[in-house]
Amino acid sequence: MMRHLFQALFTIAMFGLGFPFSAVAFVSLEQVAVLVNSRSSDSRDLAKYYMERRNIPLVNRVDLDLPLTETISREVYEQDLRKPLEEALTRKGLAKTIKVLVTVYGMPLRVQGPARTGEEEEWIADARGWVQSAMGLLREQEHAIIDQQASLAFPGKPSGALLIPLPDSVDSLKKSQVRQWRERLTVLINERGQSIQEIPDVEKKSELLASHEKTIRRIFGKVWGGVTITRLLRSSMDHQREDAAVQQILARLMQDPSATKRTRAYALVQETYGLWGILAFAQWEIERYQQADGSASVDSELSFLWWEAGTYPLAGRLPNPFYLGYPGKVADWPLPLFLVSRIDAPTVTHARRMIDQAIGTESRGLSGNVYVDARGMKKGGPLSYGFYDADLRSFARQFRSGSGYPVILENTEQRWSQPGQAPNVALYVGWYRLRHYEDAFTFNPGAIAYHIASGEAVSIHNPHEKGWCKNALERGVTVTLGPVGEPYLDAFPLPTEFFGLLFSGKYSLVEAYYLSMRYLSWKMVLFGDPLYRPWSNMDSRRQQVAQTLLQERPWPVSPLQRIVYSPEGGRDLSKFPGKYSVLDSKVFSP
Repeated sequence: MMRHLFQALFTIAMFGLGFPFSAVAFVSLEQVAVLVNSRSSDSRDLAKYYMERRNIPLVNRVDLDLPLTETISREVYEQDLRKPLEEALTRKGLAKTIKVLVTVYGMPLRVQGPARTGEEEEWIADARGWVQSAMGLLREQEHAIIDQQASLAFPGKPSGALLIPLPDSVDSLKKSQVRQWRERLTVLINERGQSIQEIPDVEKKSELLASHEKTIRRIFGKVWGGVTITRLLRSSMDHQREDAAVQQILARLMQDPSATKRTRAYALVQETYGLWGILAFAQWEIERYQQADGSASVDSELSFLWWEAGTYPLAGRLPNPFYLGYPGKVADWPLPLFLVSRIDAPTVTHARRMIDQAIGTESRGLSGNVYVDARGMKKGGPLSYGFYDADLRSFARQFRSGSGYPVILENTEQRWSQPGQAPNVALYVGWYRLRHYEDAFTFNPGAIAYHIASGEAVSIHNPHEKGWCKNALERGVTVTLGPVGEPYLDAFPLPTEFFGLLFSGKYSLVEAYYLSMRYLSWKMVLFGDPLYRPWSNMDSRRQQVAQTLLQERPWPVSPLQRIVYSPEGGRDLSKFPGKYSVLDSKVFSP
């Protein structure tokens, strides 16, 4: 789904390269920084306790003066969290070594979307004007094509179809309507081109073809129009290169927009992509400056610590370049990102228990039952509800066959909902009861459990919160994860991938999480000690089970080996043409 032009940050031109690294690279203690809210004595005490238990150097603690609330504004995030943290890491000489951030009890959970400036309000209004103008001119071209087609008056040929109904209000224009309109307009253009080709008069045919090409270029620009009309004269590769070059120019213009740069951008868009490009670009601007879905979890946002405001989009979600499921592989190019995990719970006592249980389980092993709650749905398309349900069943089947753990699968609409129904939990994953924890589980020390549903981490400290994360942490789970708002289904890790990576013994908790999660600057939060490795000895039998869960894919490279200290790079996307791109080519697809 195209949410905005920035959607393909990290994904354009990232495929097809090989890894020069090995898969295993466990987190070293020197790579971990612990973030503390200095206003909370509980936060300070918990950080001290965790660092002592894990032998993390004291210099790696960063105290931050932050509100004692779960939600902070974007301004507070920038001024009181991001900038002081960046300065502290630099001042302490840690900037080049820290790759993992741990947020502890007392740190804010959620950051709000940015407030719109007066300038952005003006740009939204201007973009609405561009949408209105583009729609009007496209309608005129559509009428002209229909009239011209009718004037040819071939017996038995339609004189044009009914127009796609469109709303008068720009804000009421839906993407599905725009897509349907574009498809119908393309059909009309092709029908007219075919009719012209049937004209026996060579001179008239040539004249009409030239006029038709001008119409197409007016609608679709020189890139799309050129591909449509002059396919035999120029290769599609030429057009792809021109398209890529234009998008790099637009990326630089829109990275730090101004009235002058916007004027240049619209002129370039119209020349390259025509009226349809104007419509797409203006709609993107409206969505961008309205900051739709601009809120995120603090932890997910902290992955972009080195990236100053304005160098990456705050609205919507960004592809996580570490995700093992993207096609192809990314090789040696800089990723100024962080891995972030949270040691937090309803009380500081619960949070301290998370630490003790993780460390204790590493020495004695994780025991208990594995509970998988599917719904018996038919497998659907990629990342659909049916797809996730099938993945739950696949995880249960494959884990049962070789892990040595008892696996209990519930494959109906029923859930484990009554006290005592799910004792001795080592692992749990399932769905779907929305923000209403059902107290059926008894978690063994070290247990890892998550519930696939929206809003399960909306609050951890509100005593009246009914969501999964707060209540599971309160009842003794060692690791869980969930969203602070609507994340959409595909934001959740697939069970086969998340548990497959952990079970291999090759990755710590935070590595497995970042390798199995698709998005950053988004809603998800990982609760647990990032260093936790419940299966630390790399047993060949377990690795075979893990490989089956991962569909026999090669072991992915640890994110730790691909994180590079490069704040300057992170602050200027234009330094990475073809690797970091501000633009999403899907927006300008014909």
